[in-house]
Amino acid sequence: MNNSYINPRFLQFLLLEVLNGPELRRHSLFSDFDAEAFLMTLDAAKQLSDNYLYPIFREMDKDKAYYKDGVVEVHPGLKQAIMALAEGGWISAIDAPHNNGRLMPQTLLSACQLVFYAANANAVSYAFLTQGAARLIRNYGTEELAQTYIPSMFAGSWQGTMALTEPQAGSSLSDITSSAMPTPEGHYLIKGQKIYISGGDHTAVDNVVHLLLARIKGAPAGTKGISLFVVPKYRPENGELVFNDVTTAGIFGKMGQKGYVAAHLMMGENDDCRGYLVGEPHKGLSYMFQLMNEARIGTGLMATGVASGAYQAALKYANERPQGRHPSNKDINQPQVLIIEHADVKRMLLFQKAVIEGSMALLLQCSFYGDQHRAGEGEEKENAHLLLELLTPIAKSYPSEMGTLAVSAGMQCLGGAGYCDDFPLEQYYRDIRVNAIYEGTTAIHGMDLLGRKIFMANGKTAQLYAAELAKTIEEAQQRPRLKARTGQLAQAAGALQQITQHLGRLAATHAPEVFLADATLYLEYFSIVAIAWQWLKLAVVADRALDGAPHGDDLHFYESQLHTCTYYYEYELPKTAALHQRLSSDNHLTLDIKPAHLQ
Repeated sequence: MNNSYINPRFLQFLLLEVLNGPELRRHSLFSDFDAEAFLMTLDAAKQLSDNYLYPIFREMDKDKAYYKDGVVEVHPGLKQAIMALAEGGWISAIDAPHNNGRLMPQTLLSACQLVFYAANANAVSYAFLTQGAARLIRNYGTEELAQTYIPSMFAGSWQGTMALTEPQAGSSLSDITSSAMPTPEGHYLIKGQKIYISGGDHTAVDNVVHLLLARIKGAPAGTKGISLFVVPKYRPENGELVFNDVTTAGIFGKMGQKGYVAAHLMMGENDDCRGYLVGEPHKGLSYMFQLMNEARIGTGLMATGVASGAYQAALKYANERPQGRHPSNKDINQPQVLIIEHADVKRMLLFQKAVIEGSMALLLQCSFYGDQHRAGEGEEKENAHLLLELLTPIAKSYPSEMGTLAVSAGMQCLGGAGYCDDFPLEQYYRDIRVNAIYEGTTAIHGMDLLGRKIFMANGKTAQLYAAELAKTIEEAQQRPRLKARTGQLAQAAGALQQITQHLGRLAATHAPEVFLADATLYLEYFSIVAIAWQWLKLAVVADRALDGAPHGDDLHFYESQLHTCTYYYEYELPKTAALHQRLSSDNHLTLDIKPAHLQ
């Protein structure tokens, strides 16, 4: 198979030229990561992906996971892939050296995760889900819990999960019913069931450690009564692993991601499922939100990686497939041209490139804020946290929703071949679709953005974001080739602010459902402007680089950034006009229409 599934040159551009990632070395936490370390780490991610992930990408789809006689069988290459990630230090990457970590900046790790997800999201998701679960134990659990579980999780022999969803509750976590009964021995007896648990059980590991939400007997109703527990499939006792009464009832047959297990779990069928409290009682949801927010960025990375793989496959096909002639050429004796010569194919490829690279830029920007919050102090730390909170719904939702459309465009480039399993586009299309559902649907993130994030910290968050846009606009105004773009972004950002104020007035005078009715559209509006901001940042850096008269591939690379920015501002940013009109309207059709009218 051709190993072109991502453009490492673009990631280098983001890390070293746009974000100046090595600047993070001013924080002692990241002192080891100079430019050479960034490049070597990115290269190591690509090598691992070429050797262990990409070769089994399509095999894991064909030879899909299955459940038989109580056992979840997975592709035999998965164990080797997980062990390669563990032995390479990727699962423990951001932990401290005394815990076998490297204190890697999240910005760098996110760039490497993009490489991994582009190569094989089905395989790598297991490892990074384990990383998130281990970090939750490290941050909130006791030292005994950490010593008992984290080493084997980092070693790749134990899987970690987040076990939230229940059949009767779905995304409404306040309605979960899994129970936890305290015992004199200090542990809790867990009873209940969880569904759609990613990585919930499989033969590539020796044990599965669930970070599980449940209610302690007598806990308050709603989200205030939820606690967090470590619930292993096998509990360590006297140097041995003992079955912990966690039974896999089956796995779900999915449209895509057929190599990535989603399990249905039953706990306490024999009244012997032991759970170990993490942190304080009734604070489990606040702890879990750490993992959920990380997983939301991870979902954006996954979607972007999958879309990147699809784009590279479509680009390769477009450069090899001859078909038709230009409309001005009526001579059938002339040879056909490659389809990449056709304007509409160029448009579809530009659309994919604009969405994918714009998403990568935003995701690494969020990761950079995360590093500033992790290592910084005082105002820098607080401001970075607020900006990350604001942009997380966009970083999760835009790549998931628009990445799906990007893969669809990639499939269209191949025509009928794209719909056939001789090419990987149909798998990418099936695999990416779930990302708009993972870690909260797009509607949930729309309500989070409009209902909470925009008005956080008494408006300070919005002011910080506006200042970030203003800084980029000011830099772009110094570049003659970009002056037109600065006006477009300033106008779009101003119009978005008007809509935000309009919806804020609705929030003050009407029931919450009125101003939140079209929160998903507001999220889309905000996202388009946010990606436009990122594209202007990319264009400023590329335009400066052209001042140095680069040659060959470098010249083409920097020019491509300017052309893709132009595409985004000419084709994507104008879509905000229709959203502005809709969000300004006082017609509340979706609230007023009766269910009978939809039958």
